[in-house]
Amino acid sequence: MSISIDKENTAELHNLAVLPDYRHKGYGKSLLDYCEKKAKEMGCNKIKIEIIEESKILKDWYLKNGFIHLFKKKFEHLPFTVGFMEKNI
Repeated sequence: MSISIDKENTAELHNLAVLPDYRHKGYGKSLLDYCEKKAKEMGCNKIKIEIIEESKILKDWYLKNGFIHLFKKKFEHLPFTVGFMEKNI
C-alpha cells in the first residue's frame, strides 16, 4: 500500500493488498486503519481510493469500512470499470 497527497490535501490510497491466504483475517482492516492514522497525521481529512468496480467483495468491504461510492468510469485502456470511493476521516 501507499498514500499520496493531492492538491486538495486529500490522501489517495494506492495498492492496498493482502495475499489471498491471509485475507479475511483482519490484516486489510489493520492496513486501512494505519493509512487513516498516517493521513490524519499529514493533515488530511479525507481518503480517496479507486477500485475495480466489478469486484463486489472489494467494493462491499470498503463500504463496510466507511467509504462511500462516488461514481464509476470506463477507461478504454483498461479491461474493467474503475470505481471511485472516498471516506471522511
